[in-house]
Amino acid sequence: MTIEEYFGEWSRVADLKEAHSIMKRLADSKVKVCPTLADIFKAIRLCPISRLRVVILGCDPYNNMVEGRPVATGLAFANPPGTLEENYSPSLSILRESVIDYTIPHRRIIFDPSLEKWEEQGVLMLNSALSCEAGREGSHLQLWKPFIMSLLTILSRQVPGIVYVLMGTQAQSLEPYIDKRFNHVIRIRHPTEYARTGTRMPSDIWRQANKILIGQNGYGIEWYYEY
Repeated sequence: MTIEEYFGEWSRVADLKEAHSIMKRLADSKVKVCPTLADIFKAIRLCPISRLRVVILGCDPYNNMVEGRPVATGLAFANPPGTLEENYSPSLSILRESVIDYTIPHRRIIFDPSLEKWEEQGVLMLNSALSCEAGREGSHLQLWKPFIMSLLTILSRQVPGIVYVLMGTQAQSLEPYIDKRFNHVIRIRHPTEYARTGTRMPSDIWRQANKILIGQNGYGIEWYYEY
C-alpha cells in the first residue's frame, strides 16, 4: 500500500512527505512510543474528509502504558474499546461527564469509550502531536508541529463549515492556522485541567457545536445514546 492509498481522501490536505519522514524517524527510534506506530494515524483513517464536520483538538496522546501496551489508541482522549467506566482515564471521565451533563435527568446511557462512534459521525479526534514517548508528556509536540500546522491550514481552506473545538492552551496556540472566515472555533480548557481542580467541564460546548451543525445541515452529533 502506498502512502497515498493509506491516507485516502486526506492525501489532498496532509503533507505526506512530512508524515513519511516523521514515521521513519519514529520507526528508527529505540524508545517506546504512544500510541503504537500502527495507530498513529488511526483518527484520520476512521474519519474520511467527506464525513468531516467537527475537529476536536487536544494536546498529545496519553503517555502511560498498561501491561506493556500504550493506553493511547490514536484518537484524542479515547480509551480502548470496552474499557469499564471506573477505569477511564481522567480526561475521558471529564469528557463523558460534560457530554452527558448529569445535572439533567437521563434514561439508560450508552457511551463509547473508544470514541469511534464520534468518528463515524464525522468527528475527528485529533491531537496537536500524534505521538509521544512513553512516560514523557509533550515530548513530540515540536516534532509534529509542522505537520499539524500544515494540515489545519489546508483543511480549513479546502473544507469549509467545520466546527473546531480547541481544548487547552496547546490546541489554542494552533488557532492562527485555522481559516475562521469559513469555519467555526470553540475554545475550552483541556479536560486534564478540570480533572486536576476537581471541577466540571461545561456542557454547553456540545450544544453550541450541534447548534452550528444543525443550522448548516439540519442535524448534529449524537454524543451518546439513551434507551
